Amino acid sequence: MGGLPAANLFGQLNYDYVENSPVSGGAGDAAADCFATGGQMNADELSTQFGTESSASASSGAVAKPSDVGVGAQQQAGVEVGGGSFRFGGQKAELYTVKIPYSRKLNERATLELSLPFSYTVYDKALFGIKDAKAYGGGINAGYAWQAFLKKDNVPYRWKITPSTGLYYRDSADFREGAWVVNAGLSSSFAWQFSPGWVVNIGNAISFAWNNGIKNYPDPIRDNQQTLKNGIQLYRMIDRWTLAAYIMDTEALNETFVDSYQTYGVSAGFKITKTSSLKASLLYENGNGSYQSVRGTVGSTWQF
Repeated sequence: MGGLPAANLFGQLNYDYVENSPVSGGAGDAAADCFATGGQMNADELSTQFGTESSASASSGAVAKPSDVGVGAQQQAGVEVGGGSFRFGGQKAELYTVKIPYSRKLNERATLELSLPFSYTVYDKALFGIKDAKAYGGGINAGYAWQAFLKKDNVPYRWKITPSTGLYYRDSADFREGAWVVNAGLSSSFAWQFSPGWVVNIGNAISFAWNNGIKNYPDPIRDNQQTLKNGIQLYRMIDRWTLAAYIMDTEALNETFVDSYQTYGVSAGFKITKTSSLKASLLYENGNGSYQSVRGTVGSTWQF
């Protein structure tokens, strides 16, 4: 999923486009991670809770009920790399990302969710119209996913709520400015299996970001941001494949250059073995401020 317009990381000289980058700001990563942690489902979570006999047994050759899938897997780790470009306010940029997710099942209802996102952004000719400007960042997000309703064989839905918190860092030697961003959020995911192999998920999230500027950061207080994300995902499970399509709306509650945009995406996951999967996604975003973005990701996950 895409990030969210957020902190003024690089000062008033570049206020019109750099500080409000929708997919490379600290609060942007924070809002995206808040939603990803608890507002949607990944392929392995789908297989475990909603898998049909064919999808559950595709890798093992044995017939299993949905409740039997992944019983022995208590932890999951992965890696995801992505790249693409975005444009807004007359400025074009390229974005490269790496994300390392990790989760540990604590009991039947509770799961610890961790995410380490890293990004590198190149703003084309952002310095005096002749020289590219570069920014980089990283962070950590932690969530506690609680299954308020469990999906059972005779109940076609499940609902989880996830409070989360994160710490993010942004810096740019070119602009000699940066910021620390602290975030707190709450997300919800209601998934319903309306037909064998078909699941629809309604995800919602709200996040609160506070900025603490470093170097020549002009005014961090004005860039504290609250964000709402609401989306719907449709999943289709076919043997080892999990296909998905989704749409999401992002709204910044405080004034910013791009305060409203929509995300449209498709993804595919392939289960190599009972404990490992490959995945890829492609997404497009557009919003006010002439904002547009096209990005893709590839990754893998392992259960153990």
